[in-house]
Amino acid sequence: MKKVIILWMAICVFLFLSSCSGPVPVPIVTSTATVTATPDLCSPSNLQNTVKPVNDLTRQFDDYAALASNTPQSQLVQVIPSLQTIRRAAEDQGVPTCLKQLKIYQISYMDTFIQTMLALDSMTSSVNADVLKSGLAQAQQYHNLYTLELARLLGITIVAPPTTTPGVHSTLSAGATSTTPAPSSAITVNNPGPNPINLHVSASLTSQTLGTFSVGASATAIAQSTAGDWIQIQIPGQAGKTAWVYTTLIKFSTGALSALPVATSAP
Repeated sequence: MKKVIILWMAICVFLFLSSCSGPVPVPIVTSTATVTATPDLCSPSNLQNTVKPVNDLTRQFDDYAALASNTPQSQLVQVIPSLQTIRRAAEDQGVPTCLKQLKIYQISYMDTFIQTMLALDSMTSSVNADVLKSGLAQAQQYHNLYTLELARLLGITIVAPPTTTPGVHSTLSAGATSTTPAPSSAITVNNPGPNPINLHVSASLTSQTLGTFSVGASATAIAQSTAGDWIQIQIPGQAGKTAWVYTTLIKFSTGALSALPVATSAP
């Protein structure tokens, strides 16, 4: 009996001490968030993958453009919606800053070709040939500029000049030695003086300037603004770089303002 009492007292003491010591602390484990750097989409190692979705849409449009060019006028209504769908997808596709100029050429090419097909679909056969020739020439000019800008971004040169009609893909090859000459129908302008002309980022006097167009210098004209008061040119000595100059300050060496396509992004 005495042993039982002693055992019972020992148990009570143990329970009393346990209740006084409180719960056993549980270590708190904290996790450290992993910071992932945002990849530079315009870096040389990523640029090819960055430009691919844009060029995929252009190639899709090229295929339908080739189909439309060989479709009878009465059946164009069946092809134009597909062209418009691809154009809308291209417009909605976001791009980094390094692809902005490529995007301008892409959308301008698509818009010009679609507008030509819509005009062709609604006009009489007596003027179809002139509309098709003029419209496709403008679309081709934008397609050429797109191809040149694509080649510049990827650091490759064009094996054959892009003189095919819209819908035919130009061949690009890394390490090729030949370059693309200016089209025979290129429109050129010059600065007759007496002062240098500011080169603007956009068709606005308040836009950022990129430098000046020297007195006596010449450049290839690419497009005009909606009102025709600005002209987009290729900056002399800077392949693939463009700028805007005020029309009244320059002089046409070859061609005329009326022959330039209207840039859809210009005011």
